[in-house]
Amino acid sequence: MRVYPDCIPCFLRQALEAARRVTEDKKEQREVLSEVAALIPSLPMDATPVDMGRVIHRTVNAVIGSVDPYREVKKEYNDRALLLYPQLKQRVKNSPDSLLTAIKLSAAGNVIDFGVGAKFDLSQSIEEGLREKLVGFDYALLKERLEQVEEILYLGDNAGEIVLDKIVVEELVSRGKKVTFVVRGKPIINDVTLEDASYVEMDEVANVISSGCDAPGTTLRYCDSAFIETFEKSKLIIAKGHGNFEGLSEEDRPLFFLLKVKCPVVAAELGATVGSIVLRAKARRKM
Repeated sequence: MRVYPDCIPCFLRQALEAARRVTEDKKEQREVLSEVAALIPSLPMDATPVDMGRVIHRTVNAVIGSVDPYREVKKEYNDRALLLYPQLKQRVKNSPDSLLTAIKLSAAGNVIDFGVGAKFDLSQSIEEGLREKLVGFDYALLKERLEQVEEILYLGDNAGEIVLDKIVVEELVSRGKKVTFVVRGKPIINDVTLEDASYVEMDEVANVISSGCDAPGTTLRYCDSAFIETFEKSKLIIAKGHGNFEGLSEEDRPLFFLLKVKCPVVAAELGATVGSIVLRAKARRKM
């Protein structure tokens, strides 16, 4: 997915929010904005929002000297989601289609995205997500593909929602599947890292690996060779969240994108509405 003009104000907002998490010094905040604004005119035509997100947060780190401005908020939302985990597991267990319910929960949890904005209500998003239909109607196709594979590559997105991803992984494992769960290579916004995966015990139900990517999404040019080899061999890939969609939407792989739509640009790309939850096979990105 390429950068739209509509993305540019969002880039500046991201930069300011990240700076404010580290410093109250208005001069330093202004310096971050000036540095990011100066980069925008040279943005390549084929750049993705993930590319720009990587540049933004490298700039914040360089100007202010923080390598993980979101560390505390990541732990906060991991803890919040872990408190919900027992009751959500029970709801999945009691539902007529446990995998579908788990997938809806996971998509609803994608609201925990500080790259898009800091205002959201996780509990409300969960209740709304359970009532909604998944946009794209690709759940039947996913179930069909699951019958054909033994291993699944699951690309994680954000802290907090990783707990809801774990419920999906547990459902897949209960069906005899081996799951490899992928995290970012370095801290970036509130994206999941090896530290988050260990904290929520994802490593007890899945093989957890790093993509090596230091961007807020999976873009292969920033990933390490070991991950790329795994990615290219995978026969079924679930890519969670905006960043993974933005970075992989042009890749010709057996991808299923799972996310909550949080901005008009992604909504237009998917043929969905803002606020909807989406499960979309790569071959059917738009309706």
